[in-house]
Amino acid sequence: MSDDNKDGSAGAIGVRIKSLRRSAGLSQASLGNALGVTFQQVQKYESGQSKIAADKLQRIAHTLGVDVSYFYDRQSESNSSAAVQKLNDVSAPLEDFYFKDAFEKIKDPRARYLLAELARVFCEIESKK
Repeated sequence: MSDDNKDGSAGAIGVRIKSLRRSAGLSQASLGNALGVTFQQVQKYESGQSKIAADKLQRIAHTLGVDVSYFYDRQSESNSSAAVQKLNDVSAPLEDFYFKDAFEKIKDPRARYLLAELARVFCEIESKK
């Protein structure tokens, strides 16, 4: 990773791009074609080796069917990490496992994103009670 990316934001964004791309069933070459770049450049974006210009990130978001803010939402990133830990806990309620299993079967990255956002909003509502 380059020295000008000390906060790791390019790497975090790259991980999200890779996850969405895979969920959509796209190869790096397919995403690259949609963006007008090579698959090697997509590899660099996903690995955090290359920063992504704002207009290019907007095109990536559009291609993958999410709002560009998806790549910057650190709150949901930490929440999803905690959720994965909870699901690995054998004392977790059975509903957690059913939800995780159903969620993984959703292939459309837009639907996955919207469902995750809905859950986040419900959590915000619950925390304010």
